[in-house]
This record gives sequence, structure tokens and C-alpha cells, in this order.
Amino acid sequence: MTMNIKLIPIENVFPEIMVGAPNPMVFADEHLVNLAYYDTEDDVALVKFEHCFEFRMGMPSEDKISKGPYSGLGILNFEPHIVKNSPWIEELEKRYEVISEFSRGEREYVHYLFAFHDRTFECVTSGYKVEKYSSVTVAQVLINEASKNA
Repeated sequence: MTMNIKLIPIENVFPEIMVGAPNPMVFADEHLVNLAYYDTEDDVALVKFEHCFEFRMGMPSEDKISKGPYSGLGILNFEPHIVKNSPWIEELEKRYEVISEFSRGEREYVHYLFAFHDRTFECVTSGYKVEKYSSVTVAQVLINEASKNA
């Protein structure tokens, strides 16, 4: 198992997560994972994770973050992070031997973690794009994205 796991907060890249009710939602297909949430300006942030191997969304919530697998590593509520020396990436590589196979080109796979109010979102991916939308709901942004890709 990988030792020396580190959490690195990501600053000035993703729109800041709303503290009260960011309402994160995910829409995914086999290659792209769309994460949408409300930001501190009450706009919708859409993060499109490309070449995503796996993603998950669930516990811990804000009040249980100290009991999660990254407690003691400096996890911050309402912040995105990079997980360096990720055991999840190591597990994927050992199980499927896919990351090194696909990483031979220009892709580098990264484990991202977003700590929201009620849930945590994580994914292993090789890239992302960020977009912002005003005067629309999180759900509507994801519905619009889904219809573009249909």
C-alpha cells in the first residue's frame, strides 16, 4: 500500500464551493463525468472530468469528515483537493493494469476529491474543463449537458 498520502488543496482553479447547500450532482457516461454544484456566487459550476477511470460520491459529510479516510491529512470542508500517492490509483493499477497502459501517452491520472456539505466526491481522471452558468439550476445544467451528448 502506498505510504505518504498527501492532500493538496486546490486554489484558484475550481469555482469556490457554496458552504450552505452546494447541491452537488453527477451525470456520467463511460468516458466523461460531469460534476455540477452551486458556487459562492450562486452560479452553477460544471466540472467535466475527461478520461475518468472511476468516480464515487458518498460519505463522509461535513460533520463526519474527521472520521473519514483522509482525516489527519488536512482535508478541508468545502474545498477541492488532489490526493497525492493515492491508494485508489494504486488499487486500480494493481487490479486492472490500465492506468499505466493509458498513461504511456500524454495523460497523467490524478485523484481529485471535493469535500461538500453532505457528501464527498472523488474521481481518478486525466483532465478536466470548468464552466460556469448563471440563472439556472444544477439539475438543468446536467440535463443540458446530457442532451448535448445524446
